[in-house]
Amino acid sequence: MSKEDDLNRMLGEPKAAIRSMIMPFLVALAVVEVNQFVDTYWVSGLGAQSASAVSTIVPVYGLMMCAGLGVSAGVTTTVAYRLARGENDVASRLVSNSILLGIIFAVVSSVLVALSINLVIDIMGAGDVRDEAVRYMIPYIVLSPAVLLISVVGGMLRGEGAAKKSTIIQSSSAILNMVIDPVLIYGLGMGVLGAGLSTVVSASIAVMIGLSWYFGGKTVVKIDRSSFHADRSAMSEVLGVGGPKTIQMMISNLTDFIQRVFLIIAGGTPAVMFYNYSWRYIGMVNLPGRAVDMAMLPVCSAAYGKKDIDRMKTGFLYSAKLVIGFGTVFAAVLFLFAEPFMSIMTTEESMHELLPTFVWTLRVAVFLIPFSAMMGVASSMLQSMKKAKVPMYYYMLWGVVKLGLYALAAYGLMGVDPYEGIIYSMVAVHIFGAACLIWLAMREVRKLERQIAASGAESA
Repeated sequence: MSKEDDLNRMLGEPKAAIRSMIMPFLVALAVVEVNQFVDTYWVSGLGAQSASAVSTIVPVYGLMMCAGLGVSAGVTTTVAYRLARGENDVASRLVSNSILLGIIFAVVSSVLVALSINLVIDIMGAGDVRDEAVRYMIPYIVLSPAVLLISVVGGMLRGEGAAKKSTIIQSSSAILNMVIDPVLIYGLGMGVLGAGLSTVVSASIAVMIGLSWYFGGKTVVKIDRSSFHADRSAMSEVLGVGGPKTIQMMISNLTDFIQRVFLIIAGGTPAVMFYNYSWRYIGMVNLPGRAVDMAMLPVCSAAYGKKDIDRMKTGFLYSAKLVIGFGTVFAAVLFLFAEPFMSIMTTEESMHELLPTFVWTLRVAVFLIPFSAMMGVASSMLQSMKKAKVPMYYYMLWGVVKLGLYALAAYGLMGVDPYEGIIYSMVAVHIFGAACLIWLAMREVRKLERQIAASGAESA
């Protein structure tokens, strides 16, 4: 299928467009998720100390990634919007400036993390795993442009409907990481430093592949000397969506960081590991929902570019039905097979006695799966209408509510075991979050309908 076919398909019937992109995105996400499991497996083989260190410091890496993921969402939305309007030259400036933004944010995030990482570890009360945590983060600090740009390039490709190319980028990085991981961790004896370095090297190779397509004319949107320069208006347009999305994700990751403090208060650094390992499985079964979310964003953004409200609503409602269905089925599977799944992650001797807590955590956590997926779809619907500030402000409120409940639980004020109280609260806030974001998305759609109807009446 040619690059023009990808674009025409994205601009066509919304259900068909979304279905056509789900499988490539799902494959990419599945490979990435398998890579996360493999990475966790290799690290867990180093012992509970190393596994706890990586689990504890992951939110810092997540904060570094926020800007890249925000720019990715911004370029997907704006490129799809411009291509739907036939404004290919503007789209070219958008992708070029997204790359520049990715590099700028990478440098800034590296400096901030390098200066604050020891303070962050102290605040988390994780001094017992400090050395291992710092070693894991060194490659991300030194070579941050690679890990941010892989998200940006994927977003650029999704903006023109190039689902398969986006899949190649994400999958090649993950597959390379799985190959390099054991070599660096065990073969060269680098331990957790090797785990971080493997990820960065793999991402660098994948980014170079993606950029070669843009400079080689293998994409609908081209990058050349005329477009590859700083353009304030193009950066502003990308950041109009990407900025709030970045802040939203930073709030989410900052919440993850702070909640680890409450987890440590409730059950020590092992509690962070219980929580994190359960989310490995939740993340895996949410892959179909995330694939639907990713497919919906450019389709609804393109429909918004044409002011076609019916296509937008069709895409959103179809996506909602899919993610709820997928989420319900996979939650049931995880609940039933929690013990054998968690046994895979507890093969090292020091991990055996922790298996019952791993299993209990996963069985309670699965109830949030459909709601977590719907939060993503509703948030993306708002972004497709360039209303990214709405979910941003909502996530601020949501984060406060979430941390408040976690704090009450951690200090034993819920009448149950502190760690158990946190897990129950986690499920409750996701149900609450999904209901609120769906209402906000539909409210903005109705507003847009009234605006277009009023505009039509005036022109008549």
